[in-house]
Amino acid sequence: MARNAGRTRLGNALWAPYSVAALGGGLAWMGGLWASALPFTLFQPFEKFQMKWVQPNVATPLKFALSKLEVDYDPGFDKTKMSVFMQNHVSMLDAGIACGSIPVPLCGLENAAHLQIPGYGWLLRMSNAIPVRKGGRRYEEIAAAFEERASRGISVLTFPEAHRTLDGNVGKFKRGVFKISVKSNLPIAPLCVRGAYKLLPKGQFTIRPTRVEVYMPPQIDTTDLSDDDLPELMERVHEVMRSWVEDGVRRPELCTAPFGSQRNAAES
Repeated sequence: MARNAGRTRLGNALWAPYSVAALGGGLAWMGGLWASALPFTLFQPFEKFQMKWVQPNVATPLKFALSKLEVDYDPGFDKTKMSVFMQNHVSMLDAGIACGSIPVPLCGLENAAHLQIPGYGWLLRMSNAIPVRKGGRRYEEIAAAFEERASRGISVLTFPEAHRTLDGNVGKFKRGVFKISVKSNLPIAPLCVRGAYKLLPKGQFTIRPTRVEVYMPPQIDTTDLSDDDLPELMERVHEVMRSWVEDGVRRPELCTAPFGSQRNAAES
């Protein structure tokens, strides 16, 4: 895929008016959506009502962009299990795609400084965002937060590439979220997205209507895994994502096959 996503200056100019209207409408929709949730937080935790209308409707701006979201859940995917969802990251609309695809309450990882931004920081705190601070003990702190959120029925959304890719392909993963998932014994749910790069890639400011296709393979059980299994775990999740994003191929078997340490334990 080319860095300019196959776009031309003329095309950008033609789509600019509609893009401004669609993105502006999306921002207004999000503002109204969060404002509608505010009164309810005075009486009950956000996660108790977020699936009723808030979380699913975060994906509504995709409709303003004339784009359809299609989600394919593998038969082995458990729609009730609290998980660490790992999504490939290419667009500023990725969080909306995740909210429209994940069938359980979720929160996200956020730079701790973002939680101090007036207005925006309040929204993050209301939605149970997990702050990522600097320091040597941040892994232990985040793992404890993962476990605490799961105890309240909240899953966690992460982007293992850490940043949006420039070509739409699946980039190199960071080790941290995998280490934390194993430490907290939470299953990993790859969230594989095709189409978001065409819709609104990094560095572009005009949308292109498209079909966004999401594939949710079975969760990967991390209960018996150790740090020694991290390279294999990262490689498997990467290949599951890459196969779908770049080739349109589903690889559910990579999520359910035993890992090296499990095979060794079974043989001994």
